[in-house]
Amino acid sequence: MSKVVKSIRKIETQPVFDMTVEDNHHYILENGLVSHNSGLKYAASTIVYLSKKKVKEGTDVIGNIVHCKLFKGRVTKENSMVDVILNYETGLHPYYGLVDIAIKYEIFKKVSTRIELPDGTKVFEKTLYRDAEKYFTEDIMAQLEVAVGKEFTYGVSANEEPEPEEVENGSE
Repeated sequence: MSKVVKSIRKIETQPVFDMTVEDNHHYILENGLVSHNSGLKYAASTIVYLSKKKVKEGTDVIGNIVHCKLFKGRVTKENSMVDVILNYETGLHPYYGLVDIAIKYEIFKKVSTRIELPDGTKVFEKTLYRDAEKYFTEDIMAQLEVAVGKEFTYGVSANEEPEPEEVENGSE
């Protein structure tokens, strides 16, 4: 269903302050309306703010931890935050950040300075990430898939059955 402008009316005048930049400083929306500066914010489906901090091994910088905050999302909860690690040599680590979610959703337990796995094994977090395929088994990943759905998506995750609706006054 497309929206149509039904009327335009004059309202009282107020001072407006605008900042301009070199070259194009406006955005033409799909329907032809021209907006200044912030048009992309309204047209975008997803906006993620990124910041980073260096990862060092001794004095050598070996990568970055990229902090991702979802400013706008149509599928994912806004203001969600995740950290990912980007190693200059090996690339994006596919498991980094999953330990925090596993602890939050009681898949893993934090015991002092170690992480306790469902089988009772206790390891340091660095060990989990260093040998990730050994510790993030299919079963653990299936549980994490449900946890990530609860953490980041609106409503019920795709891997979770919706709860039955209550029937009021005995009628259906």
